[in-house]
Amino acid sequence: MELAEVVGSLAGLRRFAVRSLGGESPDEAHVFGSGLVGDRIYDLFDEEHGVALTAKNAPFLLRYKVRFLDHAVRGGDLEPWIRVKTPDGQETLLSDRRWIEDVSRRCGRPVRLRARQNSAADVAPLHVLSVQTVRFLEKQYGGPLEPARFRSNLLLDLPEARPFEEDRWIGRQLWIGDVLLELVKQCDACIVASLDAETTERSPGVLSAIARGRGGMTGVYGRALTGNRMRVGDPVSIVG
Repeated sequence: MELAEVVGSLAGLRRFAVRSLGGESPDEAHVFGSGLVGDRIYDLFDEEHGVALTAKNAPFLLRYKVRFLDHAVRGGDLEPWIRVKTPDGQETLLSDRRWIEDVSRRCGRPVRLRARQNSAADVAPLHVLSVQTVRFLEKQYGGPLEPARFRSNLLLDLPEARPFEEDRWIGRQLWIGDVLLELVKQCDACIVASLDAETTERSPGVLSAIARGRGGMTGVYGRALTGNRMRVGDPVSIVG
């Protein structure tokens, strides 16, 4: 086994069962394939235009929050474990047509929920970001930025690292708990980062700050190679 140097800890986990909606911050999550169990396994599909809805063209979607009843959920049929909290505070089953009809009404056209057929084929589904990168972007922006707005899956606290240290590790491997990850490529900034995750208020200056900070890149994409589970607080070690 190669030597691994502890460089920090896992500061946060985020999972988005429905790709375009708000997510949850579990204390632990299991790994399935190269990503997290239950992450981005559903889409909201625009029937009229034949495309998946995104928060880019429908920012109000972020106000619908999706969570699992059990943070450590695993298995093949996850739908019974998923709940959706609507903007008015009501929580309901994922399969309840009422919340989907509410989305359709807000969009002004029919919408349906569908399972993502190719979700398991994502080569590098894990968005990895460091606390140090977020803090640097706050300085560029001139105000606080909640890490949730970047919609990363893994937030790493790397006390001795420079901002964007995760970029320099592309091609290398990390241990987080008992999970071995490989960092694959940089992540382009998404316009969703300019939206407050709670209010959906737009702050265009965030994208300008990202552009100044690293040419529009925020974090990296990675994939799980082996392992079972990650927990908040797990040590992060870089291999080699």
